[in-house]
Amino acid sequence: MSSGFNSDVTVGDDVFHVQTENYGQPQCSIVTLVYHRGRILHRRNSAYADLIGAVEYSESAVGQRVENQHRSVIEEIRRGAIRVPLSPPAGNAPAAQGIQVRLRNATSWLAGGFATLDVEVLQRADNRPVSGANVEAYLNAAKDKAHFTATTGEDGLAQLRFAVPGAASAGAELVIRANRGGGGIVDEIRYVLRAKPKPNSPEAKS
Repeated sequence: MSSGFNSDVTVGDDVFHVQTENYGQPQCSIVTLVYHRGRILHRRNSAYADLIGAVEYSESAVGQRVENQHRSVIEEIRRGAIRVPLSPPAGNAPAAQGIQVRLRNATSWLAGGFATLDVEVLQRADNRPVSGANVEAYLNAAKDKAHFTATTGEDGLAQLRFAVPGAASAGAELVIRANRGGGGIVDEIRYVLRAKPKPNSPEAKS
């Protein structure tokens, strides 16, 4: 872990602790956890493997991503996008457990201008599948921020398929978010789009 941030954010009577850490290679991931009264309320995981080997790669570039993600989560707390869920009904304790969302085809989800997302939602405590979880996906830098949704089956799996706008620029993020319990139990992951390498210019012939 090469860098990280910790912040306390007060909204009304609630105090949230936001912790962001950079897990270096080979994980190449930035993880932000939001705690409320000792419980993980929200988790965000962004991969930056796209930067490794790229011309723009540097420790400062990764550090900037860490800071940007930390500040972004704090802003979402302040505007109410991340909030404390209502207390679950008695006897509904399992709903208070954390969840984790995974992209099963992380290396092949984009092909021919279409995104095909094979998403899996699991209970964080025991890796059991979560059925009935709401899954949404969108590109956060696209002009038309269309949200695509699906619901997990008994096996905890869901598939989303949609066209990726040609205008989606390199650096745009694919956001995949799973939600269980009416907005209270949330996890998300993000993938950064990379620009396609330009073909080498043909050599001039004499």
